[in-house]
Amino acid sequence: MDYEKEIDALHAETLAMSIIIGQVLSKLATNPLLRPSIVEGFNQAAEVADSVAIRFGKSASPGLTVKTIRIIEEIRTAVLGNEGKQPRHQV
Repeated sequence: MDYEKEIDALHAETLAMSIIIGQVLSKLATNPLLRPSIVEGFNQAAEVADSVAIRFGKSASPGLTVKTIRIIEEIRTAVLGNEGKQPRHQV
């Protein structure tokens, strides 16, 4: 089994899903009735990432935790612009 090819395929799949989700949410966020739910969804995603980091403490990879939160914030900004940003505390 070629592990590098498998890893590349997983990266490509993850990137594709991020792009699709971002584009769909961007379209939905133009609807003033749906936008608050999308904002809340990003808030909840960030809270879950924080709570997972706290729950696993030192056994969690700090790099993975930071990267996860950064990706959530990047997608939030792509979908909602700076308006959707919420002040973040450090984990």
